[in-house]
Amino acid sequence: MRFDSTTAFLLAATCLLASAQPIEQQHSFMRPEEHGDIWSLCDNPSSHTLIAYKNGVDISPSIPHTGQDISVKINGNLLSEVTGGTVSIDLKLLSMIKVNKKLDLCSVLNSDIMGHKQCPLSAGDLLLEAKALIPREIPKLPLDGTIRISDQHDQTVTCIRLNFSLQ
Repeated sequence: MRFDSTTAFLLAATCLLASAQPIEQQHSFMRPEEHGDIWSLCDNPSSHTLIAYKNGVDISPSIPHTGQDISVKINGNLLSEVTGGTVSIDLKLLSMIKVNKKLDLCSVLNSDIMGHKQCPLSAGDLLLEAKALIPREIPKLPLDGTIRISDQHDQTVTCIRLNFSLQ
């Protein structure tokens, strides 16, 4: 499955990522003030089945720029196996341009952005990674919205709220 460059950027920017690798034992966190300036968890984070570890999220660069790559990594604990699901994207640029997409999670994981990973994702420690180019054509406007990853039972794996302006 091919994704357009805007979708690729949006997926990378939300930690839709997959590379199941063991992680050193860390403690989970839920405090929004530790998430950074451009994103936060949405809904009730205690109901998410992917729990990020303290200092386990890295978005580089911290202020996204058009024409440059964005890289996202998350270290966390996946509470239950994910054999399928959906990625729901609901974003607005300057409250005028709307992006509403629903994608198959396993197809997203198997994309170039995610390094051609496969379903299922096993429960336990998980390192998720994504990298994508932010197209120069994307307007430098405020971006606001959510990206929700749901599993095969429609349970929220994670939900990320983005709120920033591209530079």
